[in-house]
Amino acid sequence: MANNNLYLSHSSIQVFHTCKRRFKYKHIDRIKPKENLANKYLSFGQSVHTALAKYNLLTDETYRTVENLHKLLRKNWIRQGYESIEEERDFGLRALDMLSNYHSNPLDQGKKNLLVEEMIYLDIDGKFTLCGKLDKSYLRNDDSIETTDYKTGKNIEAIDTLQMPIYLLLTKSKLGCFPDTVSYYFLAHGEKITQDVNESYIKESIDFLWEISEEIISERKYPCSPSPYCSNNCEYFADCPEAKDSNLIIVNSLLEKDPSSLSNSLF
Repeated sequence: MANNNLYLSHSSIQVFHTCKRRFKYKHIDRIKPKENLANKYLSFGQSVHTALAKYNLLTDETYRTVENLHKLLRKNWIRQGYESIEEERDFGLRALDMLSNYHSNPLDQGKKNLLVEEMIYLDIDGKFTLCGKLDKSYLRNDDSIETTDYKTGKNIEAIDTLQMPIYLLLTKSKLGCFPDTVSYYFLAHGEKITQDVNESYIKESIDFLWEISEEIISERKYPCSPSPYCSNNCEYFADCPEAKDSNLIIVNSLLEKDPSSLSNSLF
């Protein structure tokens, strides 16, 4: 593997843990898929993120109206992936409602924004490049720094132990210091969960990231992990015989990392 050409992000590491073969095709060999898979949830999330990013870049308060926020959504709306006009409209109305609630009661306001939806690349000792897009880092009213990630899904979830160490390192590479707080902002609920950042949290998070990175760098075989979802979720499905093998799909389902997920009986 040409490690110096390896880019690791939260999403690429997730691909590695889901299917190492797909990771190799996508992030090492960089094979261009015959067709890109359209995903309505991805289109929805990207549309909302782009609208919020442009809105947060507005420095003149007279332009920071809910009408302009809605216009930014419509201008940056991605139409791919929806199964019908009716479904797309339902998602659009949901996004408008989400942004209206954000505008009326924003939970990420402070003295000034330090970065907004910025893609950051960080070389890690020539072994690989850590990369990711930070939604927002800002200086709070108490002069502490918070890095927040917008979530457009319906569920409230715990802060990801993989995503946050990446955000910590990328924030430091851009701002010269670690944030004091990291957070998830659940736009559908108008709620935010936060994690205070201290030396112990930084060390534990980064050690965990280095462990995963070493696993990826050391991989040589890149086995396929077929599942019933490959046809809809993998852009390389057409060229992957293992993904169509019903025997492998069943056997792979038994290789769960969590043993408790294999037990659905009393014996």
